[in-house]
Amino acid sequence: MKMQIYETKEDWLNFRAGMFTASEIHRLLTDPTKKEQEMGEQLSKGAKTYILERIASQLALPEPDYYSAAMQHGNETEPQAVMAFANLYGYDINDPDFIYTSTGGHMIFSNDEETFCGTPDIVLPDAIAEIKCPAPHTHLKYMMLKTQSDIADQMPDYYAQMQLNMVLSQRDLCYFVSFDDRFYNEAHQIKIIEVNKDDRFILSMLHKINIAHQFKTNLINNL
Repeated sequence: MKMQIYETKEDWLNFRAGMFTASEIHRLLTDPTKKEQEMGEQLSKGAKTYILERIASQLALPEPDYYSAAMQHGNETEPQAVMAFANLYGYDINDPDFIYTSTGGHMIFSNDEETFCGTPDIVLPDAIAEIKCPAPHTHLKYMMLKTQSDIADQMPDYYAQMQLNMVLSQRDLCYFVSFDDRFYNEAHQIKIIEVNKDDRFILSMLHKINIAHQFKTNLINNL
């Protein structure tokens, strides 16, 4: 595994073009239908669509970024969430060991073969953190979650993202952080759940990534 920092977002995007990303890796993990499996398919239609998108990102100019009001709110609120997390756990955000990856350049982790990549929101000496700043009704749903198993069952997309980012950053713990300062009660504004590295899940995920990479390579070679 390796880590790099790029000065511009354009350079960051160019590096990750074509790679499978932690934030969307769940799209590879859906199982084919029973009929597709009987035909020998190892990848679902959704997985194949994602692979085509990654090929296009490698061979063509990127499409314009789309930002909804909810996405804009999340981007603007994330620094507050980072501060709230740091205060709760006694971290100094100015400490060199506390890395908020949205500042000081564009950080990215990848495997050595540059097959997959990801950027945790926070990198600590022995853990990472993923920050979510969702709509109030979604934050309320997250507030009701209690355990790592709850996240795996109810938010498989985020679970896969955290597991792959732990692999990439070589950390064994990830803090899932949901934050919404629009709640009146300050105690309701932040929810944190500790997620440990899930070796069994990771083994299955990496196997599916290898299948997808081979499928992607074959498609490119046949263009």
